Amino acid sequence: MRKRAIHLLSRLTFGPTPLDVEQVLEMGEEEWLEQQLAAETEENRNLSAALSELYTLEMSTSELFASMSEGLEGKDGTEEIAQEIQRRRRLPKGHLMTAIALQSAGSSRQVHAVMADFFRNHFNVSFTKGGTADLLLTDYDREVVRNNALGSFPTMLKASAKHPAMLHYLDNHLSRRPPSKQELAEIERRARRKTGSKQRGEEAAQIAAQRGLNENYARELLELHTLGVDNYYKQRDVIAVAEALTGWTFNGGREGDWGFDFRSDMHVDGDKKVLGKMIRAESGHGIADGEAVLDILCEHKGTADFIAMKMVRYLVADQPPDSLVKDVAKNFRKTDGNIADMVRTIVKSDEFWAEENVGTKFRTPFEFMCSALRASNTEIQDISRCMNYLRTMGQPIMHCDDPTGYYDVAEAWLDPGAMALRWQFALDLVTNKIKGVTVPDEFYDELPPDVPRLWQHHLTKQILPSGAGKRTRNALSTITDRYLATEKFPDPRGLGPQLLGLLLGSPEFQNQ
Repeated sequence: MRKRAIHLLSRLTFGPTPLDVEQVLEMGEEEWLEQQLAAETEENRNLSAALSELYTLEMSTSELFASMSEGLEGKDGTEEIAQEIQRRRRLPKGHLMTAIALQSAGSSRQVHAVMADFFRNHFNVSFTKGGTADLLLTDYDREVVRNNALGSFPTMLKASAKHPAMLHYLDNHLSRRPPSKQELAEIERRARRKTGSKQRGEEAAQIAAQRGLNENYARELLELHTLGVDNYYKQRDVIAVAEALTGWTFNGGREGDWGFDFRSDMHVDGDKKVLGKMIRAESGHGIADGEAVLDILCEHKGTADFIAMKMVRYLVADQPPDSLVKDVAKNFRKTDGNIADMVRTIVKSDEFWAEENVGTKFRTPFEFMCSALRASNTEIQDISRCMNYLRTMGQPIMHCDDPTGYYDVAEAWLDPGAMALRWQFALDLVTNKIKGVTVPDEFYDELPPDVPRLWQHHLTKQILPSGAGKRTRNALSTITDRYLATEKFPDPRGLGPQLLGLLLGSPEFQNQ
C-alpha cells in the first residue's frame, strides 16, 4: 500500500512528503483523489497569506495598465520616473512567476497545481513575446488556466482563443482580410495627397498589401491545441480557420479595456469549409465563424485522441499505452472534455499502476525544484532566487518562446550538463545558500542522535521513499565514513545537509 501511495503522489503532486504518504494511507487512494479534485478543497493557510502579498495577481489587465502611471500624471519625464515605471511594469511578471512556484511547491491542492502546469504548457504563452505580454499574462493564467485546470477542456480552449495574451502571442490580433484593389488605390491616393510624392503613395499601397491574413494562431490551434501535428487537417483547413478568426483581436491602447474585441472590418466574409464542414456566413455575425471553428474542434475525434495522449504521457509514461489513451479519449467524448473525469480514468486504470510505469517519468527542472523544496520541508520567505536556478536549468516559468511549451519527456531534459546544474541547486539549497529559502534545523531533529550511521537510512527513507540504488547507498556511506573519521561528537546538522544534498541530487530523485 505504501508503494502505491508513493506512486500516486509522485505523479499527482510535485513530490510526495511523509505527511502526504500517511494521509493517502489513512484516507485511501480514491478518497484522497476525490478530495483533491473537489473545488472547495481548503488551501494551505501559509500559502494563502504569501499569495495575498502579491497584490497584482487579482488585478484585471486594465487595472495593471492603469497602475503603471498612477500617481505619476503630469510629472516630468525624468530618469527617476522612467525607472519607477519600469519597476511597476516588471512587478506583475515577478508576482505571477512567484505565485506559480509557490502554488506548485506549497499548495494543498496539488492535483490542481499539477494539471495547471500541464495546461500552462499545452496552451503556452510566453513573456518572451515582449511588448504588452508582461501585463497580459496575469489575467490569462488566472482566468484561462487556473480557473479551468480541473474543469472543461472546451471551456478552456474557448477562453484561450479569446484571450488577448494568446491573440498577442500568436499574432492573431493583427490578422485581417487582405485589402481590396479599391482600398489599395484609396490608400495610395491618400498617401500621395499627404506627402505630395507618387513614390510614397506606391510604397504605402505596397505596405498595406503585405498586411493581411496571419496563419500563426490558426496553425497552432489545430497542431498544438486540438488535433495534433498533421492530424486530419490540410493546408486549406489552416487557411479557412485563419479566415474564420480574422477580426479576433483585443481592445488595447490608452482608451481600451484590454479585453477581447471583434473587428468586422478586419474579417474575411463568406462561407468557409473547415475539416469537411461548411460554416455559412451570417450577415453581421462574423464572430460566429470563429466560434463555429472552436465547436467543430471540440467535438472532433482527433481532439479527444490528442488530449488523451498528452495527458497519459504526462501522468503515466513517455510512451503512452494505446489502450489507456483510447479509454481516456472515450471519456473525453462522453463527458464533453471534463478534465477531472479524465484524471479519474487514468488513476483507476491498470496501466497507471503497472510496474513498468512506476518511477519511470523524469522530472523536468521545474518539477525537480518544487520536489526538492517539498521533500526538504523548506521554509520559503522569498522564492525569487530559485528562479535563477530554473533559468540556468533551462525552464524559466512562462518563458518558453516555442508555442509547443516545455516538453515533459525525459529525452528533452537528460543531459550531463543539466544534471550538474541540478546537483548545484541541491547543494546550495541544503547549505542555505539560496537567500529566502531555508531548510530548517528541525528537519534533522528526528535523526537518532546517538546512532549517526543510521542517519543516511533515515534520510533516504524520507527523501527516496522508493529506496536508493547501490551507487547512491555507497556514496552516502562514503560521506558518512569520512565525516565520522574527523568528528568526535557527530552533529546531525553537520552531516545531515551533506547527506540530504546527495539524496536530492541522486539519480533516483530525478525520477517520479
